[in-house]
Amino acid sequence: MIVPLSFLNFILSMLILIVAFKIYDTYRRDYMFWFLVGILLIPLIFLYSIIEYGIEIPKGELFYPIAVIAIEIMLIIGEKRLLSSIKAEEGEEYKILLREDMMLLKTFERISNYLIARISPLIGIKNIEDSVEECIEKYPILAGMYITPDERISTYAIEKNIERIEEEERIKKLSEAFSFFIERLMDMYAAFVPYEKIAEDLRKIFSRVDPKITRWLTPFAILKIVIEPILRKCKPDELTEIRISVVIEGIKITKNASIEVHELYQYDMQEIMDKIIKFVERLHYILLRIFREEIDRELTKKFRLLPNNIKEELYKMGLIKYLPSGILEEEKLTLMSREKLIEELAERKRKLEEAYKRLAEAKLDRMKANFINIIAHELRTPLTVIKTYTDLLLHEKMGKLNKMQKEKIRSIAKNIKKLEELINDMLHIPSIQQQELELRKENFYIKDVIRNIVDELKEIAKEKKQRILVDVDDSMVNGDTNLIEKALKNVVSNSIKYTQEKGKIEIEAKKEGRNVHIKIRDNGKGIKKGELEKIFEPFYTSSEGGIGLGLAIAKSIIEGHGGEIWAESEPGKGTTFHILLRRVGK
Repeated sequence: MIVPLSFLNFILSMLILIVAFKIYDTYRRDYMFWFLVGILLIPLIFLYSIIEYGIEIPKGELFYPIAVIAIEIMLIIGEKRLLSSIKAEEGEEYKILLREDMMLLKTFERISNYLIARISPLIGIKNIEDSVEECIEKYPILAGMYITPDERISTYAIEKNIERIEEEERIKKLSEAFSFFIERLMDMYAAFVPYEKIAEDLRKIFSRVDPKITRWLTPFAILKIVIEPILRKCKPDELTEIRISVVIEGIKITKNASIEVHELYQYDMQEIMDKIIKFVERLHYILLRIFREEIDRELTKKFRLLPNNIKEELYKMGLIKYLPSGILEEEKLTLMSREKLIEELAERKRKLEEAYKRLAEAKLDRMKANFINIIAHELRTPLTVIKTYTDLLLHEKMGKLNKMQKEKIRSIAKNIKKLEELINDMLHIPSIQQQELELRKENFYIKDVIRNIVDELKEIAKEKKQRILVDVDDSMVNGDTNLIEKALKNVVSNSIKYTQEKGKIEIEAKKEGRNVHIKIRDNGKGIKKGELEKIFEPFYTSSEGGIGLGLAIAKSIIEGHGGEIWAESEPGKGTTFHILLRRVGK
């Protein structure tokens, strides 16, 4: 009985080996070779057992563990080669994995299987199989797609055949064919559950779609998730009027209020979006007569319920600003403001970078003045206009505002204030003119300035549970009080920012010859040696972000007063900033 059983196992293992060899012959992957060698050893084991049954082989019992170990080694090598191929970002598997057509195919497969799992208990798998055959007949690209015994769609054959289609046509054909299939599944599902439930399910699935292929699902989402639920609320005569009046090539409204989207994918993406905009405009005109003003609120609500990745795609495509008046008005305002702001800031940034580059190369006072002039005219002038209109809106001089609008405008006003502070900071970067400084100089005690700084920053330190310790003598200096205070405040703020919670900041000021030596010491994370000189450069920032102006401004002010500033630090042990200022008196 043992020999026939071993012989049967040998035959089955040979069949498996033949299939494995055909797969290897088709794809010729390095890792597949090692899998193939491992599988080759399996029929050898069964063949050996047949031979061993008739012939006694000395130490034959060692063959089996050695063969099993060899198989394990081959499989491990194959797995390592496969993983390294993917991780190297160069292997064929990695490239296939990142291809848009393959990502889209897998996404359609997931959506289809999600719906099938919910439909099959209601209508049986046979009806779904019939629908698969119908779709394959209409779209040959789906040839080979079938329902597996565990009631799931298999797209393996499509993956294998898709290479025969021209690359630029693959995504269009896949989108059209699978949209047709998914529409059929949704219609089946809608016979048993409310359509709003289907739309909610699709929103969840679409929220997990990779950003690289989101744009191909956006037309489907707009028409099937946003528009169709509203059409299904229409009465028969209203639906008939809509079907007659709203005719756009590529978009079809059926008698049961379903929107057929699949033919849209025959066009380029820009054409698809143009058609959707026309469709929504014409439909909106009729829906206004049916539902009155409520339709704008309903459409706005449904657009806002779309997953964030789909909404972001709508922003990118600029579709939102072309929607009929009354729909997503706040989003349109945000989009227009964002676009305008981005354009303005990009232009300002370009001019500032160009000016600062010339300044760094030439190091001439005249160019520094030009740099300041650009900031003053290019940033302050438009900012003043924006601030004026913001104040008018905030005080409702241009009409009443609702609660949400007021919150948005307050946020704008807050950011305008930050921009004003930034511009004022940037004006301190160039060297301070000695003649102008002389007019503002006065004698003052350094302890008074430090006390003001601590009072102002203690709340920020308290939030991080930090302690600020002060040890300052009665040294007096001569200079611009406001500028010196600003410089020291920037340094103390920097220490608070880069010191962990429950940390400590020490401020010390003592007479040292003809100077007062101010030390601002913290026990924060410290600064790397290569960064110590760079931290005083304008716009230099660490990985923690920021504008990178605080320490540059402090250096400009201190040196403008004839003083010095430098830092000592050791990573993990904190930083000490040293400031020397000429003092007054003995």
